[in-house]
Amino acid sequence: MNFLLHRHLAARDLGSVAAGAGAMLPDLWRMADRRVRPSRAADRPAAPPPRLAEVLAGIDHHVALDRWFHAAPVFVDGERRLADALRGASLGAPRLVLFAHVLWEMCLDGALLRRTGLAPVLDALRAGLVAIEGAPTEAAASIHHFERRAPSPADAPSPAVAPSSTSVADRPAFEARLRRICDELARGPWIAGYQDGAGLARRLAGVRSRFGMPPFTPEQHARLAALLDGLTAAADDALDDLLRTAPIRTG
Repeated sequence: MNFLLHRHLAARDLGSVAAGAGAMLPDLWRMADRRVRPSRAADRPAAPPPRLAEVLAGIDHHVALDRWFHAAPVFVDGERRLADALRGASLGAPRLVLFAHVLWEMCLDGALLRRTGLAPVLDALRAGLVAIEGAPTEAAASIHHFERRAPSPADAPSPAVAPSSTSVADRPAFEARLRRICDELARGPWIAGYQDGAGLARRLAGVRSRFGMPPFTPEQHARLAALLDGLTAAADDALDDLLRTAPIRTG
């Protein structure tokens, strides 16, 4: 499930804009650093401050809901349908079918925007990001990433050894990337791009570029956009099913 639906469902279930924004963090963290793997088993304070508690509840909601979602027909059938369509279209873009997973998740975010409206979604997203800015987000990143990856004192390298690629020395760069991502989300065009096939094709091109894939040619982009527009009704129906069947998680 992509971050917009995670935000929507966590805010619905937990009654908190901060929890909704917290539920986006696992996806945003992985954009900043693909090594981040949030877990409900992560050590955390026994009595966290209220705002941090909301953020952590949102992250737990994300982890639990993804476990349900990736086995549910609303995802499995939709991903298969999209993969078959991409395969049959023969667009000539390398490894395109491998991206059916993330592309179907983005299609469902597009369905949410069509159902709810772009402006309300952006207002809620911006309010959530403001609510968790600073200490709550930083503490959550420590709990779910940096403290889990830091070596124990017994395993720590000697001063003569350079920091590893998983060192907390990476933190300033990670936080700078995360700020840029959040700022770009709040601007609006990124979110607006999920509403139609052309925007989804642009978003997918951005995802593929992070894996070293070449950009789509104008013809590939146009054909992919038309294919995705043809799946609008299927995505809208799938969203209705998802909102009806997703388990309500309140803690």
